Amino acid sequence: MNTRMRGPNASEHPLLPVARSLAERTFRQQDIPAIRRVAAVFGSRAGMTAIQLTDFVQAVSEAAACAVSQGPCIARLRLWTTAPRAFCEISADGTLLLTDGPRAARQGDAETLRRWLLQRLCDHVSIESGPQGVTVRLAMTIG
Repeated sequence: MNTRMRGPNASEHPLLPVARSLAERTFRQQDIPAIRRVAAVFGSRAGMTAIQLTDFVQAVSEAAACAVSQGPCIARLRLWTTAPRAFCEISADGTLLLTDGPRAARQGDAETLRRWLLQRLCDHVSIESGPQGVTVRLAMTIG
């Protein structure tokens, strides 16, 4: 499904893809297995191949674990598709271990491995951490 823009810049961007297949859920650290199940159902309905589905579920699980790893907090999962990609956004009010720079080097092998894994599994990985909390965004091409 596409949406046609209106206004003075409409000719520059005649069609914008509209998100479909939206899934949202809040979770805590003990809910990670349920988050994996949500990601699996979502990916299957989005038309992912078996290999893509395995990679997507692994990436969502790792990102969710990162978001809630610093203690008790409630995180939010959002999954959606915009042809031909599936997206995941996880946000939490805590701080994230997976940061760039010297701090990341001091945090140990587990965090380095998580970042490496997310970058290998997904087409796009964005990790933002600041005073408002942390947000992890993932994207994977379907097909």
